[in-house]
Amino acid sequence: MYLIVGQGAAGTSAAKILRRLDPATPVTMVTAEEDYFYNRVDLPDIIAGKYEPAAAELQGARDFQMLGITCRMGVAVQRIHAGEKVAQLASGEELKYKKLLIATGSTPLLPRLPGIDARGICQLWTMEQARSITRAARDAREAVVIGAGLIGLKVATALASHGLKVTLIEKLPRIMPRQLDDTAAEIISNALRRAGIELLLDTEVEGLLSDDGRVTAVEAGGRRLACQMVVVAVGVKPNTELAQTADVAVNRGIVVDRRQQTSVADIYAAGDVAETVDPFTGQPAVPAIWPAAVREGELAGHNMAGYPLEYEGSVAMNAVEIAGIPLVSIGDVEGAPGDEALVTQGAGFYRKLVLHEKTVRGVLCVGDIRHSGVLGAQIIRQTEIADPTVLVFPHFSFAHLIDN
Repeated sequence: MYLIVGQGAAGTSAAKILRRLDPATPVTMVTAEEDYFYNRVDLPDIIAGKYEPAAAELQGARDFQMLGITCRMGVAVQRIHAGEKVAQLASGEELKYKKLLIATGSTPLLPRLPGIDARGICQLWTMEQARSITRAARDAREAVVIGAGLIGLKVATALASHGLKVTLIEKLPRIMPRQLDDTAAEIISNALRRAGIELLLDTEVEGLLSDDGRVTAVEAGGRRLACQMVVVAVGVKPNTELAQTADVAVNRGIVVDRRQQTSVADIYAAGDVAETVDPFTGQPAVPAIWPAAVREGELAGHNMAGYPLEYEGSVAMNAVEIAGIPLVSIGDVEGAPGDEALVTQGAGFYRKLVLHEKTVRGVLCVGDIRHSGVLGAQIIRQTEIADPTVLVFPHFSFAHLIDN
């Protein structure tokens, strides 16, 4: 039996590949969640009321059944006995496997702050947490969001759309510090302010206050911000604990080779829990993005089934709409010393390309995201562009890339 722990993008992609390449061997997926495979990207929009939770489901019980994949929901794997090829469940039941994939994803970080254990403190990573935030918003007038990364911004706009007074706190000087530069961050920040969201940048949270166990305020930057709910979105960490029970090598994530194989025979890892190699720097990296999880799951499935394929690496990529403004951020949008930045800006758009010796290393498009996918492909291809300046012009077309 192929055993897959986790039913997210990586686990499901691997299961489908295994079922296609090796139809004779059973495939079993186990997950601690009660919800079938869904799109986590949709969770903030569900909170905003744009979609019902069912609309985010990508594959349900019937879909898995038709594929011949066994799904065991609400089941936690407690330990892996690699020598016996046995996974032990929390119930004590043991599952014998031929090959195992760890696709346990990641968990939101919870900072050590006074009062962080009060009721009304929320995080967003699962469908159940989205439901919890939606319920909390019904009884709240004011909300504080801690962390101005992608999840924090999306949750803040979702809560503001329900009429809540929202304050967004970020300890760094700008929002989305990994994906945006100063100019792009200011454009999005202004849009957030127009949406009624107060931004406290370069501000540390000192603690949370509560009454009878329920949060009532956040202390930050010398201010006391009244609130009835707090959403913490300060990053995630890979769920490596299960791998460690099998003595699998772990650094920041589960260390894998180019075939998603771990340090232990017949145990693979993919998705947000896996540590691969950045194709640019050659340094260890945990991409933690949906396309990378899908690709890693597919590669794991091929290699588990005996069809060797190697991972070419992934590039950081985000495409999202925030406060009505679409943006795409791909690769290194800041650049390293010696890199060249080509920028064009006008009414309603901002475009930036970062180049290293005429090779595209980063793409940032705000407002006008046309052709961003083509521009991003140049990062993956790492081909030299004869005249890179044409790539940032508003009249850019595919023809500019021909014969380059």
